[in-house]
Amino acid sequence: MATLSILAPCYNEEESIILFYQEIVKLKDTIKEMELEILFVDDGSKDNTYNKLVELSGQDSRVKYISFSRNFGKEAALFSGLRAVTGDCTVVMDVDLQHPPVKIIEMFQLWKDGYEVVEGIKIHRGKETLLHKMMSAVFYGLISRVIGIDMRNSSDFKLLDKKVVMQLAALKERDTFFRALSYWVGFRSTSINYEVQERVAGKTKWSFYSLLGYAVKNLISFSYAPLHLISIIGILFLLTGIGFAIDAFVSYLMGKAVGGYPTLVFLIILSAGGIMLSLGIVGVYIAKIYDQIKERPQYIIRDKKE
Repeated sequence: MATLSILAPCYNEEESIILFYQEIVKLKDTIKEMELEILFVDDGSKDNTYNKLVELSGQDSRVKYISFSRNFGKEAALFSGLRAVTGDCTVVMDVDLQHPPVKIIEMFQLWKDGYEVVEGIKIHRGKETLLHKMMSAVFYGLISRVIGIDMRNSSDFKLLDKKVVMQLAALKERDTFFRALSYWVGFRSTSINYEVQERVAGKTKWSFYSLLGYAVKNLISFSYAPLHLISIIGILFLLTGIGFAIDAFVSYLMGKAVGGYPTLVFLIILSAGGIMLSLGIVGVYIAKIYDQIKERPQYIIRDKKE
């Protein structure tokens, strides 16, 4: 009998945990040929999440947990869970039930049919601000071009075969991007569509600034596009300089005076801004290299039950 692992990262989700657990346990009555493992990863919650997990794991041996010493971020929580699950396949999903548990039945059946990665694709993003939708479209458009796969409606909701989990768990990267890496590893994959549900409890932990930081970090960790931007800036400066040179030469031949001071100020500001932007982009990549070679752990576990 196959074992299905449910991996659910959580941060300040004390109101959602029991509701999530109850919905997942119902699956066992639907999928008879399945054993169940539920692994929660507490990402340094400041509320009663940890105590809820300890209590729940004491009541049900299928429930396991990992608790971080502080908040290390969702990516760290996901990869710590991937290194701890033991099932023949693993479903990664949010504990707030915005990922509908009923879709797991369809995912499990596709896995039995031989698929090793089942991606959850959003057909409706739920309630999002216009700015959030615009940022998501730009970010995932760039990432999609980098890896050659349409990720504009992708999500962390997915089923992974054990061999896929092992490959992801073995990665040495400190700054990971789970949503893209599940595409990058390859394997036989398919997808299902789902609608994002309303949160069952609590509030989202993602602010505008945290989403912006998440997007920038993942774009840099998974793409060389910002470095290519430096080359584009250099070409634009070169073309601008050539344009001014031609203008100056034509004005000289025609015997017209050249307004040198405004032109000089414009060129200085333009070039200085481009240089500072380029140095900033290179600096971010150097900082990422520095973080990697320090070899600090991606997360620190305070307590766990496996």
